Amino acid sequence: MVARRERVGNLDSRRVFGGGLLAIALGGAALRLVYVLVLARHVPDIGDALVFHGQADLIANGHGFSDPFGFVYGRDIPSASHPPLYPLAMSVVALLGGTGELPQRACGALFGFGTIVLIGLIARRLGGPRAGLIAAGIAAVYPVLVAADGAMMSETLYGLLIAAALLTALRLLDREPGPPLAAALGALIGLATLTRAEALLLLPLLAWPVAARAQARRLLLAGASTVACLLVISPWVVRNAATFHEFTLSHNDATLLAGANCHRTYHGIDLGGWNLYCISKRATPDEGKQSARWRREGLRYTGRHVGRLAVVIPVRVMRTWDFWQPKRQVMFAESQARWATKDGVAAYYVLLPLAIAGGWMIRRRRPELLVMLAPVALVTIVSAIGYGVPRFRHPADISIVVLAAVTLDRAPGLLRRLRRDAERTA
Repeated sequence: MVARRERVGNLDSRRVFGGGLLAIALGGAALRLVYVLVLARHVPDIGDALVFHGQADLIANGHGFSDPFGFVYGRDIPSASHPPLYPLAMSVVALLGGTGELPQRACGALFGFGTIVLIGLIARRLGGPRAGLIAAGIAAVYPVLVAADGAMMSETLYGLLIAAALLTALRLLDREPGPPLAAALGALIGLATLTRAEALLLLPLLAWPVAARAQARRLLLAGASTVACLLVISPWVVRNAATFHEFTLSHNDATLLAGANCHRTYHGIDLGGWNLYCISKRATPDEGKQSARWRREGLRYTGRHVGRLAVVIPVRVMRTWDFWQPKRQVMFAESQARWATKDGVAAYYVLLPLAIAGGWMIRRRRPELLVMLAPVALVTIVSAIGYGVPRFRHPADISIVVLAAVTLDRAPGLLRRLRRDAERTA
């Protein structure tokens, strides 16, 4: 009879958590729709947002992955300027009639809904049901995530896949993890890589360390995640090899290297950042050849100014973590309302110390903490190698929300303990 009551109680608590999580996620999705359709309706697309929107429409019209700027002049030029998954997803919206900017931006509400749910499940895993609902509530209204989901940028899909990968990695820490779950983690990393190429670093930063925690079949689990990841990304890499005669995930690294390694970004106000004027004029319509040229120019400058990297790299990292020119960097938020970006910086400064405290609270659960720190390592490495900008921090913002929720969940108990200790010493 007692066991039956316990089962009913557990079932009721699951229903309460599930219902609460669903309500919060729906509210968060509604807020994102209001942001896109009302509050930030007239935010212009610039930079990568223009490429994503134009390429999505070209794919929907049967032109495949082509350069949208070349198509304006009547030239159908193959492109691998970015990984394919986000424009491919937006092309589905275009096929359904959403060829305009707003319908495609509004799709971020769907991605945001999924991300909120996953963040709630991750936090429940680390801190219990209440922590899960707190994390979901923060994610639903956190301006950084709301603005990212409402932008015509790949971060909205990227965040969803990162959250799914983190939850899968935590489940892999259970006893006797099997190769199918490891393969699922690898596949999610592969999908994230097809959204932003740097996600491939999650194999050594997340999948392999989690596999190493298994008492048996470590190599099997690591191999399963690696093979699954490679299988997911291989069609795109093979397509690029056939088109450009090189194995690449994206040509975006070329403009990154050229724009982040020049006098303007090694000195002065743009130190540690990226500057369009660092990139030489295009010499050929062939994207592969032009990318090779820009890549050489960036690497050549780096090689000639290696000694300056001791100053440049720390500033790059501080830019991503909003500790260098935070007010000025607001203007670099592509396809986002500036007021939302400013609010996001303020909210980030509140959540970051709470997240650090949350990490300290679970420090004895080292494997789980290492999973949550994997996105932190990822964005730090990417910034050090490339350049610094707050939107690169998007994967780590998921960990920040979760760990901050752990702190807020435990705060009442800690305050009561401190009050009792104070009374005893009085």
